[in-house]
Amino acid sequence: MRRLIINCDDYGWDAPATAAIQELAAQGRISSTTVMSNLATDADLRALGPLQAHISTGLHLNLIDGAPLSRASAVRTLIDADGQFFKGQLLLARFLSGRVRVSELETEVVAQLARLARFDVPVSHADSHQHQHLYPALGPVLTSILRRHGIRRLRRWSTQPGYALRGQLLNAFGVASRYGLRGFQSPNALVADFSAAQDATLPLFIQGLARAFRRGPVVEFMTHPGLTNRETSYLNRVAEYEFWRDGAWPEYLVENEIELVRYNEL
Repeated sequence: MRRLIINCDDYGWDAPATAAIQELAAQGRISSTTVMSNLATDADLRALGPLQAHISTGLHLNLIDGAPLSRASAVRTLIDADGQFFKGQLLLARFLSGRVRVSELETEVVAQLARLARFDVPVSHADSHQHQHLYPALGPVLTSILRRHGIRRLRRWSTQPGYALRGQLLNAFGVASRYGLRGFQSPNALVADFSAAQDATLPLFIQGLARAFRRGPVVEFMTHPGLTNRETSYLNRVAEYEFWRDGAWPEYLVENEIELVRYNEL
């Protein structure tokens, strides 16, 4: 039987995303989520306890949004004068120019994993905010750190059609990152069609699955549901949330003998 993981990214990013993921998890409409450890509140993390019966949980590694969990003095090369992470492009540029200390990257990765452990949130896998673990040069460093600290399952990027420039870069990053992802368990393919199309419909869902299952029997569907959209994000979070609440896609899985599974079942 073909198997599908529906992973909601961005748990803890903001209240609308977190509430949507909690609802969908409780209703059995998703099978996994990844947590932004530095942004999730204590209440967000405690709420994951009862949801463990329905979903697997992982780390949504974040080194580009908000403030670090580490002391500012321990991660000086990762933060600006206001104590906030540098944004993605700037972090990569700083890393490539030798202005980021690898030891500080590891300090913050460990801090984010440790916070989940303090709240008894099991980490079955990892991915990263805006795909930092796929970045050239930086990505292999991050994946090596994750491996050293017990992460054995990691998202891989599959080439996605229909993307604009950002997606074309991710497609290139996905190819370049294959070496750094060796040794990790991953689904055979990733579907990111909802992000590419900025919409969420049953035909798009079916199209993405059909393409991905040609690569193998286990597929991850990446999604970013939310009760509201963010002005600073291109994602249509509301459309994704409403799609997962609908009854059409579960019927499609049943009719086509596709089993919904968790990441820790790889």
